[in-house]
Amino acid sequence: MKFQTEKFEKQGYLLVKSVLHAEELAPFIAVISDVVDTRARELYNAGTISSLYEELPFERRWHAILRDCGRENEVFGWHTLVFSEPLFNLITHPKVLDVVASLIGSDIQFNGDFWVRPKLPNEKLTTLPWHQDSAYMPKTETDTHLTVWLPLVDVKTANGALQFLPGSHKKGLQTYHRVPGEAFAVPVLPPTSSETDIETLEMQKGDLLIFNNLVFHRSLLNRSDTIRWSSDFRFSRTGTSLDGLWHEAIACPVRADNSQQCPTSWTAWQTQWEASPHKNRFV
Repeated sequence: MKFQTEKFEKQGYLLVKSVLHAEELAPFIAVISDVVDTRARELYNAGTISSLYEELPFERRWHAILRDCGRENEVFGWHTLVFSEPLFNLITHPKVLDVVASLIGSDIQFNGDFWVRPKLPNEKLTTLPWHQDSAYMPKTETDTHLTVWLPLVDVKTANGALQFLPGSHKKGLQTYHRVPGEAFAVPVLPPTSSETDIETLEMQKGDLLIFNNLVFHRSLLNRSDTIRWSSDFRFSRTGTSLDGLWHEAIACPVRADNSQQCPTSWTAWQTQWEASPHKNRFV
């Protein structure tokens, strides 16, 4: 565990193999599959697509549907569409929180920020440039906010692996600007040179990647013919300010006092969600 902490502090990220079994991911994958099925039936009933593509596997169906109707992903990631008890169970899974606790201690809050990312073949929208997460989360650069990134399919270089610049979190938050025609702000000064170390992280379904809000990372273009599905959510030490962040309204404590019993129940979090603007704000 000490080696794991030291490696994370040195690199700014940590890949932990085989954290979750396939059956532990299955309920949430079923939620996503149901969203795809619902959307397919809407498009089919409207005469927009010629088939429901029910015979296709998880990593192919959504792409086939969009290709049939000549569309691309409507948004960078899914939020409201996947709000569910299986999502909550994944966010609060003891194995996930054990990894988080090994890095920031046992008093942990879920920041309220979660996404599912369907990264389609040859899609620019989901091919992120080099960035630090704090560039998109105002006033977070002085605190530790950890992203947990879970692949829902095996991830190879060909289907859009994540890349990291080891140790880049130690240089603090860089200055960003908007480039015309680009969806994301980018650093004013390029974070890489010909001598910069870049690590490409290939992962298997069930692995867990956790990284600091200041470490530089990006995702590669998906050059395969399948979807690279993933999910991500964020944590910080309980009491860390979330003031002004869009997801603050659905933040909640998920571990306290070295207990593996989550202090927030699914019904309590669901009540928070219903009282928040989130269910009407995002896809």
